[in-house]
This record gives sequence, C-alpha cells and structure tokens, in this order.
Amino acid sequence: MEALDGQPMERDGGVMEEEEEGQGTFGEQDKEGMEASSPAASSTDEGTDEDSESEPPPVVRRKVSFADAFGLNLVSVKEFDHIEVTESEASPSEERKVIPLVEDFYVSCLFTVPSSTEELEERLQAQMVELESIGLLPGTTTLRGMVRVVNLCFSKCVYVRFTLDHWRSHFDLLAEYVPGSSDRRTDRFTFKYTMIPPFERDGTRVEFCLRYETSVGTFWANNRQMNYVLFCHQKTHIKEPQMQEEITTYKGKRSCLKANRWRA
Repeated sequence: MEALDGQPMERDGGVMEEEEEGQGTFGEQDKEGMEASSPAASSTDEGTDEDSESEPPPVVRRKVSFADAFGLNLVSVKEFDHIEVTESEASPSEERKVIPLVEDFYVSCLFTVPSSTEELEERLQAQMVELESIGLLPGTTTLRGMVRVVNLCFSKCVYVRFTLDHWRSHFDLLAEYVPGSSDRRTDRFTFKYTMIPPFERDGTRVEFCLRYETSVGTFWANNRQMNYVLFCHQKTHIKEPQMQEEITTYKGKRSCLKANRWRA
C-alpha cells in the first residue's frame, strides 16, 4: 500500500518537473523574443536609415543627339494650300478690328483776302498792312496767316490781336518775318495759332486784327472796321480701310471653273 501511494507522487513529481522544464523553455523563448524586439535593435535600424538619407542623389546624365547625325534634315518645311476662310472663322477677328475715326477741320471766313496783286497794292497804300492769306495747316487745327507790310523802315514789328469771346478779352501774337520775302518795297510776316478741340456746335469763332509798329508810327488793319472773323469747324466720319472692302469682295466671288476628273 505504501508502494502504491508513492508511485503517483513520483509521477506527479515527474509531471511537475516536466512542466517546470517546459515553463523554463517558454521563459527563455520569451526572453529571446524580448531581446529581438528591444530598443537596441531599432536604434541600429534608425542609424541605417540616416546613413541612407545622407547619401547624395544619383546624377542623371542626359544625352543630346542632333537630327543630322541620323541622316535627318535639320529644317522641316511645310506647305499649305491657299483656302478661302469661311465667314464663321473670319467674323470674330473682324469684329475685334477698331474702325478709325477721321476728323476733318476747316474754316469759314466772313471776310475776303485780296484776290489780285492790284487789290493788295490798293489796300497797302491805304493802311500800310494787309492780310494776304489765311488757312488751316493740313490735318491740324493750326491757323497759318500771311501778312504783307510796306517797308517803311528797317526795324518793324507785326502783331496779331486775337479774341475768342467777342472782345471781352484778347491776346497779342507776334508774327515772324519770312526770310527772303522782301522786294525792297514790301515785307512779309507769318503767324500761327493752334485751336484746341472740342469745338462748339456751330464752330469756334475766332476774331482778330493786325497791328504794324514802326518808328514812323503804328498802323492797323481790321477788315474795314469789321475785324477778321472766321469759324473753325470739326467734321467726324468713319473711314473703313480698303482691305476690308477687298476681303468682302473676295468672299462674294465664287469660282465657275470645275476640276477635270480623269478616269482610268
């Protein structure tokens, strides 16, 4: 009975020893696993990552080849047939075109200048100074007048007195001598005056008279006491370019010729 009681204890003890041994091996495996996942191993991995990032990037080398090295042409020429542009394609560009405005300026005078040499001589004998001609310079609003005076002395001055408000105010403009215009008996002077737009509806009224100063005396010319009065007008109209008309004519024409079709 005692022997029977002792065997199970040995078996139990053997079993217990085996379990303890198994536990011991399992604990060693856990320790090895913990060592494998320890921070020391991760630190080495980080070190390798930093080393890989510090390496310089690879250099990319590009190779250039020219077309003539492969027997090709360096210049490529393309030919296009002349075709008629449809109205849908041409209309947007035509709408963007700005049609220029052409401004014409002209004067209408309430006086007449001498129409002949005899008439000019007659007026010069009466007042020693006379307006010979006046007009606008082409394409501008600048008045240009020519004045003829009797050569009474060497030193002389010619002034043009202007007013734009019916003599409520006025200003004097000095005329300039025209070189080489003297015929010993008379001299010629010229003046210019530029008017600034916009003009009035019926035109800008300009009124003036002439004053001739010499050592002998001062002489005036004022259109027989009525002054020289003129109006400067502005006329604006739209001018279409000629190219626009040619394009329109070209679009309206259709060819009456038909291409010959050859059959084999």
